[in-house]
Amino acid sequence: MRNRIMILLLALLLPLGLISKANAEGLDNREATQGIETMRAVYDIRKSDPDVMLAYLRGIATNHENLVKEGVEPDLRMVFIAEAVKFITTDPEPEIAMDHGDTLGEIAKAVERLDELGVRMEVCAAATRAYGVDNDKVLDAIKPVRSGFIAVMGYQNQGYALVPVY
Repeated sequence: MRNRIMILLLALLLPLGLISKANAEGLDNREATQGIETMRAVYDIRKSDPDVMLAYLRGIATNHENLVKEGVEPDLRMVFIAEAVKFITTDPEPEIAMDHGDTLGEIAKAVERLDELGVRMEVCAAATRAYGVDNDKVLDAIKPVRSGFIAVMGYQNQGYALVPVY
């Protein structure tokens, strides 16, 4: 539980630039990345709040950039599962569009940025079906797959570290 709180706080602070002091202090992750040439991670994205999801997406982009600064090649994957699928479509439900339109636009920009960085993204077709999201209207950078669970399990079996974003 404590780790989840720390991850949430970190993800919320990254986009706000509140940890820029860390760069000024010369902090790094040398101990954790020692001897690692390529960092393989799969983010299991299941956020039900689009504002929090946006903070995490921005944090993942920052993770990518920081890995590069550490001299580690990022090989990052993301799998959108559950309610998170409602926020990655070009045709959101009217209530979601009305309540979160600006955030949805920012999510689309964050997804585009992640795509530019080379982060590969997938969405669970079982979840899109369950939440009434048309796979043809999912943001272009995100590939629909049969099962998000199988995608996450498959990447873990290929050596990707799991990063839960619940």
